[in-house]
Amino acid sequence: MKKKKKIYQNLAITITVILNSLLSSPAQAESFENLLKSSLTPAEVEIHNIMGDKKALETARNACSSLQKGTSVQEFSTQAAISLLQSGLTQEQLQTAALYTGKVIATGVTSFCPEYKSKLQELQL
Repeated sequence: MKKKKKIYQNLAITITVILNSLLSSPAQAESFENLLKSSLTPAEVEIHNIMGDKKALETARNACSSLQKGTSVQEFSTQAAISLLQSGLTQEQLQTAALYTGKVIATGVTSFCPEYKSKLQELQL
């Protein structure tokens, strides 16, 4: 339970932080993949290589789909954190994966459903 809470906190913080930087860049001018990859740290690039472009795109689109159905960002982020816990990653990888997933969600919302960008601010701590 403690591990889940820490991952969720990292995810929530990352979504909030990355939102601020994404709001200042024109998402329409860049593809989702380019925007995501430009925001990743070297450790997050390693997680991206494990997860793959397809999984990142799927997560991003699922975030938009969930928001369109009325799911809160907090609920979707919690589901993503639970999924990470079941992925078999090491503790260090889990923390990096939580940060990575936050960026995937924020970038996905910015790229595919910008009308929900304000909902990302629900996670401010």
